[in-house]
Amino acid sequence: MPKSAEYKVEWSTPLNAYEIIHAPFRFPLTPSSWPAWLDMVETFHFCSPTGHTLTLRKEKKQRGTGYWYAYKRVDGKVQKKYLGDKSKLDLSMLEALARHFVEPEAAKQEATAQPQPTLVFKKTLESALDIYGFATIPNRGEFVKRYRELSKKYHPDTGGVHLDMVAVNLAYDYLKQYVCP
Repeated sequence: MPKSAEYKVEWSTPLNAYEIIHAPFRFPLTPSSWPAWLDMVETFHFCSPTGHTLTLRKEKKQRGTGYWYAYKRVDGKVQKKYLGDKSKLDLSMLEALARHFVEPEAAKQEATAQPQPTLVFKKTLESALDIYGFATIPNRGEFVKRYRELSKKYHPDTGGVHLDMVAVNLAYDYLKQYVCP
């Protein structure tokens, strides 16, 4: 059986604030005491005002002072989330994370809210030219320049939609046979 966390950070309704519990003692948690307290502990249990919970552990790596991870058992499986060093931890972020672990529906709604693809490649020269914005077959320099522009615009790493980038690449492969070297 896993060892329980020695410290707990819980919401106190009478104080209307978080407090640190180290049985049998209770201490109010202030924003100024939070970073120093994180330096002293290796693990703690967190309980938000809504009752969502998770466990946080500081894991030391070869380099650095230690990185925090959040753990939560959901449907019999332990889920783990990297949080970063202590400068990235704050109580509102922990509240949101604890809620996220147990409310996967919110994550599904966020995933479905992504933009839909706007480009469709139909395996024709006209379709490829339309995606690239050319009326006629371009020279090699114009073609490469426009591909780079479209890549910056539609690449998923820069906020674009994956299927739009797929259409740009398929159109590129189709058009390159017509572009002079």
